[in-house]
Amino acid sequence: MNTTHDGKIVPQVHNIFSVPIFVTHLKGITDKLKIKDLLERELVENRKEEVKPWDIEQTNPNLHTKAEFEGFCRVIKKLVSGISENIMEFDGSYSAEITSMWGNRQPYSAHFRRHTHHNNLFSGVFYPDENKEFPPINFYRPLYSDFAPTVSKNNRYNSGMSRMPTKKDHLIIFPSWLEHDIPSNPSKEDRFSISFNVMMRGKYQEDKTNQSTIF
Repeated sequence: MNTTHDGKIVPQVHNIFSVPIFVTHLKGITDKLKIKDLLERELVENRKEEVKPWDIEQTNPNLHTKAEFEGFCRVIKKLVSGISENIMEFDGSYSAEITSMWGNRQPYSAHFRRHTHHNNLFSGVFYPDENKEFPPINFYRPLYSDFAPTVSKNNRYNSGMSRMPTKKDHLIIFPSWLEHDIPSNPSKEDRFSISFNVMMRGKYQEDKTNQSTIF
């Protein structure tokens, strides 16, 4: 705590906890690997019935098992491994495994409800195109207070939500437990994305805690 010349008390701020969101621009990867073409093909092949104009379409969650997506998956696993070891500073013995991956087509007026991804450590989304009208992905502060004081300016301490825009070739990785949604798409153009989950394979907790297990 410090006191200024006019007697005001200015406390020190300690950011003791932080929720990380990792954003990487993989410039040119969509065009190089023809990701949007592959995604559109998968959506057509997985179409089991007539789709309403406002329906969200999704592929089967097995894109990571297909040879056409192998190069894309290698990039994701390399990035997540680096995040795990170098930023989160988890033990270096873990290996990144994509447990599920699926494509999404969000048409005009459709939205993705608020949700989390269970039974994984990291989740992510990739955008193969962009449009200034496309809605962002919204992330919500965990354990946010029900009280909502009027604020003069939004900042990291008083905001309950953070928005990340839809940008071509952007890959966003976040903790799987973090709540998120995508608002209604106001554009007449379909908003495409690829979602995925990643588990770090290895031992969790030390043997002496009697809580250790291997995933």
